[in-house]
Amino acid sequence: MKKFTLLFFASALVLSACGCGKSVPAKTDDDTPGQTPEQEKTFSLDSYNGHFVEALSAAYDTFEETGKLPNSINVDGLTVTKGRYIIGACLLLEKIQKEPETWQDNDIETFQAAAGDEYRWNTFDPDVIDFQHINFMAEKLLNFTIERKSLPNYVTFPSTDPASPGYLPQLTMVVTKHDNLMNLRACAVVLARTFKFFVENKGEWPAEVSSWPSSYLRATSNCPIDAPEVLAARDEAIAGLPANATDRQKAEAIYEYARDKWEWEDYMNTKKGAVGTINQKGGNCCDLTHATLAMCRATGIPARYLHGQCHYSSVIGHVIPEIYVDGKWWIADPTNNDSSWGTPKWRGMDTFNGRYYELEF
Repeated sequence: MKKFTLLFFASALVLSACGCGKSVPAKTDDDTPGQTPEQEKTFSLDSYNGHFVEALSAAYDTFEETGKLPNSINVDGLTVTKGRYIIGACLLLEKIQKEPETWQDNDIETFQAAAGDEYRWNTFDPDVIDFQHINFMAEKLLNFTIERKSLPNYVTFPSTDPASPGYLPQLTMVVTKHDNLMNLRACAVVLARTFKFFVENKGEWPAEVSSWPSSYLRATSNCPIDAPEVLAARDEAIAGLPANATDRQKAEAIYEYARDKWEWEDYMNTKKGAVGTINQKGGNCCDLTHATLAMCRATGIPARYLHGQCHYSSVIGHVIPEIYVDGKWWIADPTNNDSSWGTPKWRGMDTFNGRYYELEF
């Protein structure tokens, strides 16, 4: 079975209005800024600012339960919309660090700011973000919003100059050099995740938290994880593995099944979804990726969409699965028989559009 060079041009259409998934637990170390045992004993949140912090922590609970941050939070009987509570989180992050003893004395003053909900522009490489860069992100969000009266669609993190104090190393990928962008959805999740840690640890900040805006395990549009067809295809893909097979073995078996059993077809955007692709044993890059991700997520293996303009004989739009095993994201492109685990047929990306938990075109 031969699959020929892709002729597909992926174009984003309607953008999603919700985030998805739950987090990877935050890590700490001995250098985490925090409080003394005496301060921990008296930690309390008994003010408007303190209740705002509690509401941010509760927003993260909602995210864990539903895969979405709430559109608003309640602080002392007042409804605070998402744009306002993102700004409030940035203000509180700064205030608590600058005024550790008195940050609850004077109420913060939030302001209305438009908050977009783009799912694009998420090219942030590291799986965690440290506290230094959480502060960097909050400062960028706040300064932009004060100037423009609107929250930005994304924050650009310093990533290109190793000599820069804010340098973030990139993962080794077969993509062109790109900026580390974190879209507003992910920024909001990181802030809520940070305040969840702050409340649970009685006023101690995390050394780092997960940067993931999703668990990448949930069912999403065109990517069901409990459909009988998805479960049957998954079981067939991993049938030859030993009972104690690792997630890596299962992920590679699923990828090879998708690559070898299904044909690539030439059309634009999603037409079949995971179930239709499995039933018809073929689809374009969007649909082949839907089916591959559905089987991985149904196995408990995180998987997401990678989207960009890829170099073949010409530059074309392409959507590819990324699968997370052994503490690393692996490109697993099933659209061409000459591809292998971690090594796609294409030579690189001209434009890296982002990583998505849900594909909306």
